[in-house]
Amino acid sequence: MLHDQRDGIKIRASIGTLARIGISPIKLEAYPRTAYLLLPGGCLGSCLFCPQWIEDSRVSRVSWPEVDLVDILNAQGLFERVCIQSVLRRFFWKDLVKISSLFEIPVSISTTPVGERELLELRRNSQMIGIGLDAASNSLFKAVRRPGSFESYLKFFEKSLRVYGKGNVYVHLIAGLGEDLREIVRIMSYIYERGGAIALFAFTPVPGTPLQDRDPPPLAYYRFIQIVNYFLREGIPLDRMRSLDPDDYKEAFLTSGCPGCNRPFYNERPHGKLYNFPSRELLELRWEEVRGEVRASLDYLRFLP
Repeated sequence: MLHDQRDGIKIRASIGTLARIGISPIKLEAYPRTAYLLLPGGCLGSCLFCPQWIEDSRVSRVSWPEVDLVDILNAQGLFERVCIQSVLRRFFWKDLVKISSLFEIPVSISTTPVGERELLELRRNSQMIGIGLDAASNSLFKAVRRPGSFESYLKFFEKSLRVYGKGNVYVHLIAGLGEDLREIVRIMSYIYERGGAIALFAFTPVPGTPLQDRDPPPLAYYRFIQIVNYFLREGIPLDRMRSLDPDDYKEAFLTSGCPGCNRPFYNERPHGKLYNFPSRELLELRWEEVRGEVRASLDYLRFLP
């Protein structure tokens, strides 16, 4: 019998992904619609907000146990998409190419910058790409010790647009890292104007990281950034925030990212305040509370030009 090329490959999977396929016994109010995978082996980066270089079984507040990739492949029909996230180490892109080739459902790759040849290889088996810029400005990028440079990430963004096409490149941004409001609105506008899109995260203090004692962003601030993200995506002028009813833009508060991406409870605990809502059902359950948060968030309009 020929050896199955899928055998023996290890991967890390989010605990929610494992719950969805029945490997983990935890119960969630909302299950992931995307299978979230992470290359094993830890990361050579040292970003101050990320535990990957300290404890490779965690990203943000989520646990990522190591499992056999074949278990995920056999259950891929439960998901709309798979997102394979990279770590910074030698030849990580080769693992991304190999693993992405084994899936039959749509594939998204989440990566740091690679060369053009490597990018073309990644494109063969993936339809979308996520770029972990995270920081909203050059100074903040340096302050949180992102690998590479802010400028190199923007160049990689432009290169990815040429290879993947407009609408297929998602830039990851973390609100609440210490940015100025105008900085994050400026970079968001830049991304959308060029044909990219945004996957928005709220800063989450993770125990054991250098930023463990920093507070997450105020919920009103994050709601404002979510509204800005939605308005820019839909081409709605920002000055219409006060005239539109929040019922007109409920979708702004759902998790943003590739189609099928809902990242349940990535930034928060299930019974606490939700920064990103992983399902419309949960959003409807808490809608009156969110409407109050939106009213408070509109005060941030005064900080924009």
